Amino acid sequence: MKTSQKSICIILFLQGVRCRDWSISLPEKIEALNGCCLTIHCTFDMENSFDSDLDDTAVGVWFKNNPYSSEQIVLNSSISNNLGKITGHLKDKNCTTDFYNFSSNDDAQLFFRIEGKDGLKYTYTTKYVSIHVIVKMFMGQMEVHEVLEGNGVRLRCSAITLCSSSPPTLTWRSTDRLPINDRRLQQNQTEIFSDLNFTASHLQHGVTFICNITYQLQNRNATAQSNITLRVLYAPRNTSVSVFPSNSVLEGTSVTLTCRSDANPAVLHYTWIRENGGRLEQLQTGQNLTFNVTDRTHTYYCRAGNQHGTQNTSVLLDIQSSGFNFSFVQIGVGVSMIVILCAITCVCKRRGRAFQNRKPSQNSPEGNTRSVSTNENEGESVFVKIEFLLERIHQNLHYSSITFRKHKTDPGESRRVSSLDNVYSVVTYSSVEIPKCSIDV
Repeated sequence: MKTSQKSICIILFLQGVRCRDWSISLPEKIEALNGCCLTIHCTFDMENSFDSDLDDTAVGVWFKNNPYSSEQIVLNSSISNNLGKITGHLKDKNCTTDFYNFSSNDDAQLFFRIEGKDGLKYTYTTKYVSIHVIVKMFMGQMEVHEVLEGNGVRLRCSAITLCSSSPPTLTWRSTDRLPINDRRLQQNQTEIFSDLNFTASHLQHGVTFICNITYQLQNRNATAQSNITLRVLYAPRNTSVSVFPSNSVLEGTSVTLTCRSDANPAVLHYTWIRENGGRLEQLQTGQNLTFNVTDRTHTYYCRAGNQHGTQNTSVLLDIQSSGFNFSFVQIGVGVSMIVILCAITCVCKRRGRAFQNRKPSQNSPEGNTRSVSTNENEGESVFVKIEFLLERIHQNLHYSSITFRKHKTDPGESRRVSSLDNVYSVVTYSSVEIPKCSIDV
């Protein structure tokens, strides 16, 4: 009975022991850029009995296509060369390796071999990594990202880390040269990321953000890019109303109001509202509003809307009365009167001076002398007005001289002449007909 219990304990103990086997972890396929370095991430394991044979003197060997031919060795960690370097610690079972300057002829299947002391030699033939060398970087496809205005946006650009010792650089730019501020870079063993964070705005609608990826090669740089175009959705904005024919309209005439707005998606409906006595009255829908001006309502509103919101705008109409506008006529008549008065005054002054400058004829008999006199109570301004009348009289007179003086006249020898201001003067004559004349302004 005791013997059977011991046997069970031994069996349970043996089941708890884990026996390791030969294994390796490699990527199945890697694309390498022509002229660029390449990192192969690699780990391996072995049977327990060989753990003591793996120390700092261990050597890693890479074979190309044929793991049994020494001629196909592309890298031996014990030999210094320009082909590459095992960067992992073999003692820790890490066989990560950097290969330098892959060329288009280097498409191959790579096998790994571990060598240590006391006969530790093992080639992992059950698993390998396939290398495909590309000559030119491909351009990333155009992507469209839709976002609502005001929401946060994160654009991510990523690139494969071909070589850990020389990772690619990622830079952002935009087609409209918008400022790009918040950028964050992350990296792991196989990829590098660049995140661009911002708040969506209508100004970014249709803008393409471009991520440039640059790999450093032996004697040049290789670049690729990834493009993302934003489609920003936003409510109507910059809503405005235009008036035809103009904002100043005559009462009783027709006027057309046109509403315009910027929105994405486009405006779904325009609604027209009129302010009437402090109350808002909805008129109709549509981009245009045509009506006859029949009252003194001045303010009209247009409301533009889509799925994401609305915006209002207003227009003030200057409505003119349809009655005759006497104010303009009065102004015109007043200006015309001033011009006419100025013209008459200038003509009268010129003719008065010309009349005064005439010299009497020496051959005229003394008996033909005529005199013109005014009432003693009248001022000099009367004399100027009389001069124009005397010029008219002069056309039918034959005289040698005219004498101007003030004196009292005989009522039987005088005729009164009317002037503009009803001021009367006396003209003395003998046998001359005085033509009837008057000055009307």
